[in-house]
Amino acid sequence: MRVWALIFILFQTLWGYTYNELLLDAQSRIYPKLLMLEEKIVHKHDKKPIVFTVVYEPEDRLVAERIVEKIENYYDHSLGGVGFEVDMATFDELDSLLHADALYLLKGDESSVKKAVEFANRNGVPIFVYDFKDLDEGALFALTIEQSTVIYLNRKALHRANVSFDSALYAIVRFIDAG
Repeated sequence: MRVWALIFILFQTLWGYTYNELLLDAQSRIYPKLLMLEEKIVHKHDKKPIVFTVVYEPEDRLVAERIVEKIENYYDHSLGGVGFEVDMATFDELDSLLHADALYLLKGDESSVKKAVEFANRNGVPIFVYDFKDLDEGALFALTIEQSTVIYLNRKALHRANVSFDSALYAIVRFIDAG
């Protein structure tokens, strides 16, 4: 039994970061709803769907696929009466050809997260993250589960990003100044 426990611990160390399923589930349900509070999002998408892109490192492809599946199951390709699609892209695929209305970042190294934040700021799209620590790199939203669910909004990133939200959002978030 000890051998199996040691192999499991070694495998997790070699494989890398593990994700909290409860947190992934909460973020998959709440982040798209927060996106709908972006002013003008519905007007920009009269005929074409909103694109929510999950960004990941290659080793996290299976996690990204699970998130896409969760979001598609929750929202069934419609969000607030508007068409809604969930895509996936690696951090390396973030370039001027990629169309996204919002990014949801899984774990990435510091340079990858910074690249994603620059992409989001350049394209005026909100950026949601799995890891609260990524707010220090300039990401916009993080959701954590503490004694209750807490949605953090990075005030500094909000001023840099070219997005604005319905005032109702500002009443439910906890502001922080990071990055």
